[in-house]
Order: sequence, then structure tokens, then C-alpha cells
Amino acid sequence: MDDAKIIPLRSVVDSLLQEDLESELRSNYQWRYLIDQKKMAVGIVDLSNPANGRFARINGSYMMYAASLPKIATLLAAMDAIEEGELIETPEVKKDMRLMISKSNNQASTRMIDRVGYEKLEAVMTDPKYNHFY
Repeated sequence: MDDAKIIPLRSVVDSLLQEDLESELRSNYQWRYLIDQKKMAVGIVDLSNPANGRFARINGSYMMYAASLPKIATLLAAMDAIEEGELIETPEVKKDMRLMISKSNNQASTRMIDRVGYEKLEAVMTDPKYNHFY
């Protein structure tokens, strides 16, 4: 992509998408509490029309800890493997996926990588159906 075409997300905030996001998140009491306490942040980008991206965010100006991108990629590969019947969704697998993402647990991440393998990770990250990741 031409770097000249890259624009900051804050310049494509969409008021309707913003209203919908806020309404949906605030309809859940626990999420509303977390948002108000600055313990939850959400950002979404609508790329259904790549030439006209839309952005909305909650607590988008507050720095918060999030799971690392490799862990998100590992989760995607695990979910793909489960859908393809290559990995069985056991209670242990579900627990490790939750720990890996919600607690950024490195040991759980390592176990998930061992389960799916590096070849599966590479295949998912380069699969055209997931082309928004690269």
C-alpha cells in the first residue's frame, strides 16, 4: 500500500457507527461499568468498503494493556483448526485460549502454539480469507 494513502483512524470516526457501538456496549451493565472505570476499551474498523473505512471507539484515548498480536494470531489459528476439525475443543484448549487472551498468559500461549503448530499459524496468516491481517 502507498504510505501516502494511510490516514489516521481518528480522521474516519463515523458518528453512526460510534452511536451504535456505544449503545451496544452500554446496554450491558458489566461492560458499562468497565468502560466508565476506564478498564475496558473497544475499537472497531469497518472495512466493508475499503475505500471508505469507518472507525468507532470507546476509551480510545486511554492506554490499556491488551493481548499481544501474536497471541491473537494464535487464537485465530486455533479457531480455524477447530473449525477445520484439526483441533478438538477440549476444556483444556478452551481454558488455554481464554488464559492466553484474557490474561496474556505466556504458558497458555506456548501450549496453544504447540497444539496448532507453526505450519498452521503460517497457513492461517497467509490464507487469502484472512487477508486483512497482512
